[in-house]
Amino acid sequence: MLSFRRLGRTCLYNNKRHISALYITGDKANENYVTLQPYLDFAGTFRDRAALEQSIASRGLDIQLETVLGKYQKYRTHHEQLQRLDKERDSISKQLKSLTKSGAAAEELETLRERGKALRNDVKALKQQLYPIEDEFIHDFLQLPNGLHSLCPPTNQEKLIYRHALPPNKETQIISHLEQTDLVHYVDNNRYYLLEQAAHFDVNAMQALARYVVSHGDFIQTSNPDFVRCVLLEANATPLADYHLVKEEHLQNKLNAAYLTGGGAFESFLGAMTKLCVYPAVLPLRYVACGRSYNRAEGKPYGNSLYTATQTNAVQSFVATLTAEEADTQMDHVLNLAIDFYKALDVPFQVTYSPADKLTPSEMLRASIEVYAPSLKRYIPVGRISNYGDFVSKRILFSSRREKHYDFLHLVGGPVLYTTRLIGALIELGVDLENCQLLGKSSAQQLTQQEKDLQEFKDLFK
Repeated sequence: MLSFRRLGRTCLYNNKRHISALYITGDKANENYVTLQPYLDFAGTFRDRAALEQSIASRGLDIQLETVLGKYQKYRTHHEQLQRLDKERDSISKQLKSLTKSGAAAEELETLRERGKALRNDVKALKQQLYPIEDEFIHDFLQLPNGLHSLCPPTNQEKLIYRHALPPNKETQIISHLEQTDLVHYVDNNRYYLLEQAAHFDVNAMQALARYVVSHGDFIQTSNPDFVRCVLLEANATPLADYHLVKEEHLQNKLNAAYLTGGGAFESFLGAMTKLCVYPAVLPLRYVACGRSYNRAEGKPYGNSLYTATQTNAVQSFVATLTAEEADTQMDHVLNLAIDFYKALDVPFQVTYSPADKLTPSEMLRASIEVYAPSLKRYIPVGRISNYGDFVSKRILFSSRREKHYDFLHLVGGPVLYTTRLIGALIELGVDLENCQLLGKSSAQQLTQQEKDLQEFKDLFK
């Protein structure tokens, strides 16, 4: 595999930055066009203050809710004052039109005009005062996390929900996958080469799982972009340091830079769903995509090996539902498909609910699929499925229309498979990569038929 060096520095956006690509105030709109205007649900977010405080504390986030609420009150006061001035201006404008038609005295009309000019100046001055207040509050508001699902375990306590087979005897001699130089040539986390059957398995496993999900789970396979704009990463509350910033020569909107995520990342689905409104009849939407994943944060706790490689092939799932109950059902549906796939490999693996402190701010529940890694003497995640509720949909305006009412959709998704990590674990477990069972793998007869169809298609152009 090719090496990817860091393409640029995140000089435009870091932890101290107070300008958001997701929400741009009017004073900055001249320099940066507004790509997306998210739905900011202030009332819904602050309705259950105790639950929000619990979510912040359980995730270990350094957010002072009292401070955010104080900024909200200041923002709301100025905003209400601005609305009153605008309403008064509209009233005066209507009076002027009415009095002009009725032939009112010139002195009375002039008085109204002067009052209108004064209000216009007051509105302009108040807007200038409101911009920094709005910018500071909205920045803090966008940092607030999603609520926690009732099934999410407390901090530092994962919950086991399924386990298959037991780890091998500890007395068994363990050979690290890095020592299998006929299958893996590892340089560093950014550069490694899969050889022989490991290279074949890398592609075959990804394609087999995608094919199995499509045929048995009623999914539609898509092909996603490798690059995602900053506004979509912010919408998913993804730390920008997780991906490589792309240095563009002619960047029109400096706040909305591109990042290399890979087509196997969850964020790569969001562009197609932004500002999309669907009818309830088409729900649930189920999509699956094969592609690369370049998440640099995924393998940090596991040292330097295939378990920590920053690039891997992945099978990414994406499901949209109308209600929270349907989202729970679809999450179980995806998990059952994943469990069937890993059971066929007949290796020690388990599925756990991750504790709140392991979740990203947009996740309300995460089920982690973990395979036992003998060299580490622990289970390592090779996939995950997350429930995002309607947190992300509100930010990208992904909704469904019912009569005259619009509902933001509940999202479920995540990488069901990271091939590189699975390969490392299978090598250490002594699994024959060439002959292991892969659900969804095409038979020789099917491949032959595909070859025939391809040849017939080529013959059309002779």
